[in-house]
Amino acid sequence: MTTNIRLAQVAGGGEGNGVLVDVISSVTVADTRIRQYFYAVSTVASITMSDSKGIKIRHFAITANDSDSVYMQDLGIRCEGTVSVTGLSDAGRFFVYYG
Repeated sequence: MTTNIRLAQVAGGGEGNGVLVDVISSVTVADTRIRQYFYAVSTVASITMSDSKGIKIRHFAITANDSDSVYMQDLGIRCEGTVSVTGLSDAGRFFVYYG
């Protein structure tokens, strides 16, 4: 299976909560596989990534001023419909590699 891996961020510049959009084309991320995600938070957070069927990933950032990158296995996490993220503070950053 060939695929092009792309980068997405929260709409409006990558801060806070919202729908994920491609960083180059600004197209809403939908019907794809999440391959990796990166987060940076300034407060303790319960980060939730969801699609049209519900929660796909829940990550607990248990310390303030924390950041990390999480790689999924080769097939990634399948998402159907629009992909969004919640649980970030206004200064929190969240990016995904998808495709």
